[in-house]
Amino acid sequence: MATLEQANTYNEVRGNELWSDLEPAQARALLADAEDYIRSVYPIRSDLDATEQRIFDGVVCRLAGIFQTKPPAVAGTPAIKKESKEAAGFKKSVEYADAPADPYPYVTAVLRPYLRTASGSASFQIARLVR
Repeated sequence: MATLEQANTYNEVRGNELWSDLEPAQARALLADAEDYIRSVYPIRSDLDATEQRIFDGVVCRLAGIFQTKPPAVAGTPAIKKESKEAAGFKKSVEYADAPADPYPYVTAVLRPYLRTASGSASFQIARLVR
């Protein structure tokens, strides 16, 4: 897990002044939340070498900084793209915008090489079964 010292250095170098205002317990909680999020969404290999672990810890620090000002949504509220109403017999139609497929594309891009896959390579395959 990324340490508080790593997170402080990471955020200081990147000019995140809000991070330095955090109590150590709050910063540790954000780091834990960020790592928990990453490990629940991405199947990270358990055999990261030292360089890979350093990069992984940097991504945890980055996501913790994001979570500081914009916590992840527990349940997404769909955005209304179009809404129409009619009177008399009353008919209401609502069209919702698609939720973004990946809320953290930077995290996905950086961590892609560190994912577990059945074949050992770090690639994704998406398929649709048509009957």
